Amino acid sequence: MINAESPWTREHRRIVDQRELIMPPSWVAKEELAPTGEREVTDFVWTSGADREAATRVVDLLAQARSKAVVCSFLLADRQVEDAMLEAAGRGVRVYVMLASENRLESEPGDGEFDRRVYEAHKAMLAHLGGRVLFRTSPNFHAKCVLVDPEDAPAGLLLTANLTSEALERNEELAVALSGDEVREAAALMRWGMWEAAEHELRDGRDFRAVKPLGCVAHPESGEQVFATTSKTTRLLDEAFEVIDSANEELVVASFGWDAEHLLTEYLVERARGGLKVTVLARMRPKSMPALKALADAGAEVLGFRWLHAKALWADSGGGLVMSANLEPHGLDEGFELGVSLAGERAEALQARLAHWAHRSRWKLLPRPKLGELAGKVRVWRDKTFTELMIKERLLHDLGVVEAPSADKLDIAPRLPEANYVERPAHEIEYGWQAKAPVLDRKAKQVSKQGAKGKAVHYDPPVYKEPEGRRVVAVRLPEQLAAAGGVSEAVGASAIVLARGVLL
Repeated sequence: MINAESPWTREHRRIVDQRELIMPPSWVAKEELAPTGEREVTDFVWTSGADREAATRVVDLLAQARSKAVVCSFLLADRQVEDAMLEAAGRGVRVYVMLASENRLESEPGDGEFDRRVYEAHKAMLAHLGGRVLFRTSPNFHAKCVLVDPEDAPAGLLLTANLTSEALERNEELAVALSGDEVREAAALMRWGMWEAAEHELRDGRDFRAVKPLGCVAHPESGEQVFATTSKTTRLLDEAFEVIDSANEELVVASFGWDAEHLLTEYLVERARGGLKVTVLARMRPKSMPALKALADAGAEVLGFRWLHAKALWADSGGGLVMSANLEPHGLDEGFELGVSLAGERAEALQARLAHWAHRSRWKLLPRPKLGELAGKVRVWRDKTFTELMIKERLLHDLGVVEAPSADKLDIAPRLPEANYVERPAHEIEYGWQAKAPVLDRKAKQVSKQGAKGKAVHYDPPVYKEPEGRRVVAVRLPEQLAAAGGVSEAVGASAIVLARGVLL
């Protein structure tokens, strides 16, 4: 397009289609959906949230304790739960607490679960309860369980949540009510962990001291409903495999942590690739991406959450499993973890909770999308981290002024930039630039030809020799271009340029 203000400037536009560009794995924002009218099944499975549904169950459970309360949590930092434990101790209840050791807590990644503020609250809790509650720690303690009066009036909860305010109010977490037999099975495992696997003990509220195994508490045989990962069993892993294997057409899996090379993850990939409908609920963490991408590549629907921390499996055969273990070696192969098998109404309650979360999830993982498949907010996994982009239909990109090689070649197209979804996240890029005619060098000298009788005669239009030796033909008006072309060919000029003083 010729510029109306100057015949020596030309405006250009070119549209480049990027829709077929293959993108890295990308989390695509889903449309925010209204609640499904989730069935409230408050007798079996509860969730965390601002209403503190799960937290209230923990507090109520501690309030009913009469002789003994046993608590296991990786972290503990919730004032209502702490006060309930203190009140129980004040009633003469023996309160035993199993926690992760401080060196394990300090080595955990951020992820919003173990930030400094939570850790400081955890240490304040130790001072708050020390001397009233017996604490024992181990780097392996990761189970989340609250049991009361297991010998005479058993009641309990198995949770996926650490007993912190953030986990109980913010995360997607589960809490399952345990039957009397399940409480006794869990209590036997926790008794062994407390006295045979702990490494440090806090009695006075001030300093932890090293402890040795008592050597007199036998590791319990595998139970019927409660399963564990300990140094002596991986029955929890076996049960997880059984739930996956039992699925006929549909399986739902939720986890905070994922390992692409773990046998359980590989089996999930195998089942998804074989046609099983697998729905994955996961926190969006760079560390989990190799496993989540493998699942998405296999055909699983991978849904992302900011704070999900629950670990559970549900199969359409009617079986389910809620556990504290992530789908990683430290959880399914080693450590101290607990899980409970669900069937009947409890499995239905689990499925309802997971379906509600899936419906309300805000992100979906596409393993190898084309750029044209993406729109709006996207989180791209590149260089082992997430890059947040806003994908648009079209972006304008001004390349500025481009000097044409000659005044008669204003249709020049510069080399366009390589496709770049980070700098130019759009289906189409509309590039714009101005091509301007070159101007005569100030130091150029006019060249003459020999006329009649040896007299020097100037070319028309004039010819100049630039300092580097290049010959050019200079013009002032577009009407001179035809004649300049002839002169240029006659003298072997490299370009037609504008004479000094011509307005661009």
